[in-house]
Amino acid sequence: MDLKSANRWQNILLFGGLIVGLIGISVLNNVYVGIAGLVLMVLSIIVWWLYHRCPFCNVQLGRGNPKRCPKCGAWISDEPEPVEKKKIQHKKKKR
Repeated sequence: MDLKSANRWQNILLFGGLIVGLIGISVLNNVYVGIAGLVLMVLSIIVWWLYHRCPFCNVQLGRGNPKRCPKCGAWISDEPEPVEKKKIQHKKKKR
């Protein structure tokens, strides 16, 4: 599973579990449906722990969606890597 699909599945499981849990507890008054929602949320954490890693050095990426790996510095974002702009030094005006 690549990083983009892992993030997608993590969000689906997390928010789906939240919705199932809230509906199960508040609307249906069913504890078992609420527990099923909690299980989905725990599965979201497991997906994050297993698949939210750098594809090059296999190090955990931490929270959020970093654009670079904190260890090896590899570009892991879907966006193209920005090109470094050269700083132009302007000559001072003569008086």
